[in-house]
Amino acid sequence: MANKLHDNVSRVKKFNVLGTATFIGLRAADVAFQYTLLNDGWASKLVQTLGGRSVELAQLNSAGRGLQPYYTIIAMMALGSSLKQIITMLVVSEQDTPVSSAIVISLFNTVFNSLNSLFSVWDVTSRSPPTAGSILGSPSIIAGLGFYLVGISVELLSELQRTAFKKDPANKGKPYAGGLFSLATHINYGAYTIWRAFYAFTSGGSLWGFAVGLFFFYDFAHRGVPVLDEYLSQRYGSQWATIKARVPYKLIPGIY
Repeated sequence: MANKLHDNVSRVKKFNVLGTATFIGLRAADVAFQYTLLNDGWASKLVQTLGGRSVELAQLNSAGRGLQPYYTIIAMMALGSSLKQIITMLVVSEQDTPVSSAIVISLFNTVFNSLNSLFSVWDVTSRSPPTAGSILGSPSIIAGLGFYLVGISVELLSELQRTAFKKDPANKGKPYAGGLFSLATHINYGAYTIWRAFYAFTSGGSLWGFAVGLFFFYDFAHRGVPVLDEYLSQRYGSQWATIKARVPYKLIPGIY
């Protein structure tokens, strides 16, 4: 018998005050941590301690003026990831979030964000322009930022659309497949994969971006989507089967 796939999300609908507060606190702390890694040189020192060479200090920050534009973008991507997840926790999520889950999920995100910060200052992988003023002339940075913004915006908007549908008493007991979810049954998972991949790409280059994107795509395709499909099939029966027949894509419209 095949092993049962693990569901990372509790399906118990309950507001857990302590768990929610822990999650919000840790995700907010990550913003300050990522900024400190970059601005105070912690990331550079760690790269050097591990035997690597950091980018030149002048490419990282300007004395008395804070981070250079490229590293401001990297720090803002960390900020965006935390803000999105805090909004989701406060506005979208209905599930119980125990303190243990809040800690694990927060640390998981902090690990990926910290790796992005480290790769952004390692001269082998960093996409930092040689001069601060050349950032607008870097198509890869502009593209990475653009796809990141599209991904994180689609994830948040799709979840807000679904939340608005659920809050209407007339829709009680009905599955949602409108708005952005009419393009892919789990478009929020696909959007998460996109912004995570391009956050990594902007920080550490093509290989790191591809590795991160592949990791999340594989996890969603082989665990997250099957687990959620099973849950939705049990809850909504033929209604969910009809939606899946109407919407052929699962994660990314036109691709999968």
